[in-house]
Amino acid sequence: MNPQKIIYYGGSFNPPHIAHVLFVTALRAYYPEAEVWIAPTYSHAFHKSLMDFDLRLRMLYAAFAHIQGVCISTIERDLHESTSYTIDVVREILRRYPGCDVRIAVGADIVPTLEQWRSYDEICKLASFLVFPREGCDNSVAVDMPHLPEISSSDIRNAIELGHWDYVRKFVPAGVFDILREIS
Repeated sequence: MNPQKIIYYGGSFNPPHIAHVLFVTALRAYYPEAEVWIAPTYSHAFHKSLMDFDLRLRMLYAAFAHIQGVCISTIERDLHESTSYTIDVVREILRRYPGCDVRIAVGADIVPTLEQWRSYDEICKLASFLVFPREGCDNSVAVDMPHLPEISSSDIRNAIELGHWDYVRKFVPAGVFDILREIS
């Protein structure tokens, strides 16, 4: 398979939640011709503490396996068993698929930090950004679509620590919930 368009959606997915699923569903609905690559961060560039990579990968399969046109990718781990950067991923996608139209999916909350990304100018030359609206953010550069619900992976992790499973269940897909209960 040689995709002509890839939408790269990288993130911590620590854990993946319903807003992530809605985001990917919207990507598939708005851009059905594109393959959506969901890639968990292997080692966070800003040194954020993460659940085990393989556990997050397992949860991503549980959350997204039912959506056609989605690829759960280990590209960030495959490229570096240390900190990974978006520019490295974009370069690798274009190495594998020359001429591919690469888009990077982000929420509007990320836009103010984009210029801090490693090789941001080069990223902009090689790929384009798909910005989705978020409540409380400047959405002037976002795709014109309804806002996604505000769900916090940090709040979910805190609820897990406190044993508030009813709260967790409201915000994560059923398969992810089962995995989180299994490991707790």
